[in-house]
Parts: sequence; structure tokens; C-alpha cells
Amino acid sequence: MKRLAVLIAICGCWTACGGDHSTIASPSNPTNPSTPVAQTFTLSGRITDQQSGRAIGGALVQVLDGPDVNKAAISDANGNYTLSGLTAATFTVQASAKGYGTSTQRIDLRVDSTLGLALQISTRTISGTVTDATSRGILPNILIVAFNGPSAGMSTRSDASGNYTLSGVSSDTTAIQASATSYLTSTWSVPIGGDARVNIVMTRTVGTPTPPLPTPTPEPTPSPGSVIIRFTDASGAVASYSESGFSIVTTAADWFASSYGKPGPSIQFSTPAGVSTDGEVRITAGGATFQFQSVDLYSSTTPIPYVFTGIAKSATVYVVSGRQGNTFGNFATIASGQSRTPIDTLLIRLTNAAAVCCANPMGLDNVVVR
Repeated sequence: MKRLAVLIAICGCWTACGGDHSTIASPSNPTNPSTPVAQTFTLSGRITDQQSGRAIGGALVQVLDGPDVNKAAISDANGNYTLSGLTAATFTVQASAKGYGTSTQRIDLRVDSTLGLALQISTRTISGTVTDATSRGILPNILIVAFNGPSAGMSTRSDASGNYTLSGVSSDTTAIQASATSYLTSTWSVPIGGDARVNIVMTRTVGTPTPPLPTPTPEPTPSPGSVIIRFTDASGAVASYSESGFSIVTTAADWFASSYGKPGPSIQFSTPAGVSTDGEVRITAGGATFQFQSVDLYSSTTPIPYVFTGIAKSATVYVVSGRQGNTFGNFATIASGQSRTPIDTLLIRLTNAAAVCCANPMGLDNVVVR
């Protein structure tokens, strides 16, 4: 009985003290879960020139939209860039560089990725005319080179009329260089912006014969009843031309109108250095007869062998030949010697034998007929 009483006492005490395990208070742990860290990714790649494939350093690579809008990187000297810490998303990336257009691409970034972008050069055209500083004559076959910018090294040459065109050069090209044998190499600034015209004046090197500046010559006055063919409206390449009832057709060499003359314009043809070329024009009056009085001839650096041929009813009635010494950029008046002989066709042939040093323009102006 005594043992039973003790057990009952113990059980009573257990109950009083909260022996039901389910009601025992226990220390509680914090219940706020930690915020998960958002995962980010890296986009990297290389920026290149679309035409040449060469790397473009200093290009700006920028996120245009999405959660990381305006995040940007600059490509290194090898064209490589890295955009780090990007949120998983779909967004647009744009690359741009000085002298180039922009390139954009849409990307869905979910893992570290690589994206290469190629840029197209932003281009323009640079053109102009090349002339001799002293004689003011046009200069063909002059080498013109883009001097700076992504298009550095692109080149062209002036044509027979002294005109050149550099097409498709970078808009970042701000200088061109001109060079030729017996002339000083020169660099010329190009205006910033769109297409530009840069006229180039070449100076001869020391030791190269330099013609003196032409002496201004008063405009000739025709004798009563005479007509002067002045080539007033001639422009560009001249294959045929009409003035005062006379027709002029160039039958040998590539003739062109030059702003230089007595006074300008005149018509000229050019010969590369060390080459001899004959240039010829045919003059008619629609079947009517006329008399040839004189003509003004021009050469930049060489003498002028000439031949005048008078024709009437398809028969040659006279041939006058001679050699005018180097005019050094002036025009010299040559009399026909047959001013009273009626003809219906006149041929004027000039031989342009350029010196080995340099190209030579040759031409004529002021054909006097009556």
C-alpha cells in the first residue's frame, strides 16, 4: 500500500507539472527565411569591321532596354568586350564606334553567352581636280590616298581631265594625301560631314623645270568679218561642240574643257609622263566654206608640234606644219599661213610628247575663222 501511494503521488506531480509532452514549451527558432541571391550572367564578344574583319578597339557596347538598360562596356584594342552582372532577360545590344554605323541585335540571355558584332563603315565620297601650282594645267595620274580613319590606305588616281573620286571612304577620313613623281607629296584637309570636294594643287620638286606664271593676255579682237571660236560653253569631256555656226569634233585623244584659257575656257588633252599622244580636232561649217586665220596653242612643259590641214570638197588643199616652243603655261598665237584659202574642213593636229618627269596637258583656244 505504501508503494502504491508513492506511485500515485508521483503521477499526480507529473500531471500537475504539465506532464503532457504536447504542452511543454520549448525554445522557438527564427522562422524568417533568407532572401535568395538572384543569378546573373555575362555577355562577351568581339567587335569587328564588317568589310575587313579587323578588330575595332574603343567601340561602345550598350544594353538598350530590359532590366539592365544603359549598362555598357568599351572594346579593348583587340575588339573584345565583356558585360558582366546581367539579369536573365531578353534585351537589345547595340555596338557603335567612331567612323562606323551602329549594329544592334536582340538576345535572350539565360546562360553566359558570346555575341560578336560587325560594324559597317559610315562612308562618303571625296572628289576634286588636281592642277599644277605654276602652270595651272590639269594633272592626270596623280595618286590620291585616304590618310587617316578606318579607310586609311584606300586610293585612286586622277583621270585624263585631272579629276579624281574617292568613293566609299569612311566619314571619319579628315585628310587625303597626293603624290606623284617630280612633285612634292602634300596632305589636304577634308571638311567634316558628308560628301566633300577638295581641289589639289601640286608643287614641283626642286630641280624639276617649273614654268613661270602665265602672263595675262588680252582677249583677241577679230578682224572685220572674222569669227572666234572661244569654247565659251564647253564643259567636261569634249567629243563634239558647236559655236557660231561651226562644229568641232575631237577625232584623236580624249579632249576636255579646262577653266584655264585665253581667257578660259579652252579645250585640252593630257599625256602621262614619258608618253607621246596625238590630239586632233575637225572643224566644219555645215558644208559652207571658210578661211582659217589663226589659233592659240598651249602646253605646260613641252614644245608643240602642230599640223594644220585644209580640205575642200574632200580634197586636201594645204598642209601647214610647224613646232611652237614650250609656252610654259602661256597660250601662243599661231597664224595659219593660208588665211585667204577657202576650205570646208579644217584639221588641227597637236603632238603631245610629255617629258619623262611629268604628265603634260596641251590644248587650244580662240580658233579664228572668216
